[in-house]
Amino acid sequence: MTLLNEAQVEQLKEITTHLRQVRQEKSISIEEIAAQTLIRAGVLQALEEERFEELPELIFLQGFIRRYGDALGLDGNALSYSLITNVVPQESKNAHNNLDNKGNSYIPLVLTYILLLVGASAGLLHILNPQLTSQSVTPEDNNPQSIVSNQANK
Repeated sequence: MTLLNEAQVEQLKEITTHLRQVRQEKSISIEEIAAQTLIRAGVLQALEEERFEELPELIFLQGFIRRYGDALGLDGNALSYSLITNVVPQESKNAHNNLDNKGNSYIPLVLTYILLLVGASAGLLHILNPQLTSQSVTPEDNNPQSIVSNQANK
């Protein structure tokens, strides 16, 4: 399992202690919960004994807590949601700060790409039609017949 921060560990301890207490009050064995929730008994024991390093990723734990709570007659969704809302991973805070710092570096890249596209388009135009780029855009005289005859001579 990935490392949990202190807030995650404390929240997970509170939830698992509550689940264990309710299970013991109802005299339900871990094996019965495992059969009902389809969660391995070893995972449930590790969860109740706070051996969090033996457990899978946090997203899977949320599902286990939801199913475990539902099996005990509790609101499993609320239990798993409390783990999500009360715990903000440290990595996401740093990632958000890094995104704010990187926002300003995208502008020069966009300008570079635009200039690259304009240059590539001009080069492609020159390769496909070199006469157009070498010929003057404005004809020497405005007589349409002379323009047609000039083009026919070429």
